[in-house]
Amino acid sequence: MDTVTLTIDGQQVTVEKGKTVLRAAIEAGISVPYYCYHPGLGVDGSCRVYIVKIEKMPKPQASCSVVCNDGMVGSTPDGEATG
Repeated sequence: MDTVTLTIDGQQVTVEKGKTVLRAAIEAGISVPYYCYHPGLGVDGSCRVYIVKIEKMPKPQASCSVVCNDGMVGSTPDGEATG
């Protein structure tokens, strides 16, 4: 199994390659609110509830549609408020 390691809200997370930032956060126990996401459905991203900031990306992203990359650094709205 190929994995990637990224940082979300200062916490290092290692997940299977191809997972989204939302799935990585959920699996790591990091709170990212979501509304229209379900693992059995395709990615819609229309609710815009689960927006995260990813370093080196010019604007906030829908965490359900961004695939994790090795070394990626992101922050959730809650993570920004706490550190």
